[in-house]
Amino acid sequence: MTSETMFADASSLSRNLLHVETSPTILLVDDDPELGEVISTILEQDGFQVIQARTIREALAVVRHGLPHLIITDLRLPDGHGMEFIRYIRQMPNGKAVPILVLSALVDTQTVRKVRHAGADEYLTKPFNPGELTAIVKNSLQRKRAVENLATREAHLQTVIMLANTIEARDMYTRGHVERVKDYALRLARLLGWSEEKLAILEFGAILHDIGKIAIPEHILNKPGPLTEAELEIMQSHPQRGADMLRQVVHLQPAIPYVLYHHERWDGSGYPYGLKGREIPPEGRLLAIVDVYDAMTTDRPYRKALPPEVALKEIRDKAGVLFDPEMAQVFVQMIQEDLKRQQNF
Repeated sequence: MTSETMFADASSLSRNLLHVETSPTILLVDDDPELGEVISTILEQDGFQVIQARTIREALAVVRHGLPHLIITDLRLPDGHGMEFIRYIRQMPNGKAVPILVLSALVDTQTVRKVRHAGADEYLTKPFNPGELTAIVKNSLQRKRAVENLATREAHLQTVIMLANTIEARDMYTRGHVERVKDYALRLARLLGWSEEKLAILEFGAILHDIGKIAIPEHILNKPGPLTEAELEIMQSHPQRGADMLRQVVHLQPAIPYVLYHHERWDGSGYPYGLKGREIPPEGRLLAIVDVYDAMTTDRPYRKALPPEVALKEIRDKAGVLFDPEMAQVFVQMIQEDLKRQQNF
């Protein structure tokens, strides 16, 4: 059989073979109908949707209408070898991301090596253990989701960093501010026991916390002297402006509390809402500390940078006044340990 014949369209299979997105779809390629029903029953009991194909031709008709979440294939098929089918999948757009499990009676080491070289992720021999099959399927799909989430996160992160760089390009005194604030914030949140999910959102929020400054005129951002009352009002609008911007981007909306509340203060003297104590969301309370510390320890238009020890004393003295007392204490200890390590080098 030629490759052209093997991979010809099989128009007899209709588009209703396409998977439904409500549950993970598995394409099972095996010419044994009884075994196919057994495997389908096992997997469907765990909530998977199974599409069965008896030949490579039928399998190709399915994947050309849409790739499944996972593929299980035999090697000995009526119209060709399973390795050819695997190679074809791996050459398709997005085909490299689909987990492929080979289920075969062939057990020799050379075959297993060739199959893995062709692109199979897992190899299970017949007769198989049902528990082992479902475990491999679940683990493979979990790895796939993890990779997809990482890729999506990285794409979003690149966009966020680009926006942050745009802000810093307009403000000559805040070069590197966003990166430092992000690093301080992540370290502090870890010490406070925040979950990985919250840390992922924190990273975006810390990078974007000053996004509203895009709307602030440069002559105000870079003014070397004190701001007038009118200028101060414009400058203090940046948290609200930033939050309004993020509301238009669905995947960035969880970062809004960092943008909106990082200038609120424990005693209610902050802005934009004058919230007090625990009325301030924890995202704002945490970012307020690290944002102020970095601002104090770097040069600004209106003053030179303060030594770290002086900035830490200010935060310690204002704990319970301007800053969350518990978070401030943990942050001060964290930076003091950094300073000790630096002195020892």
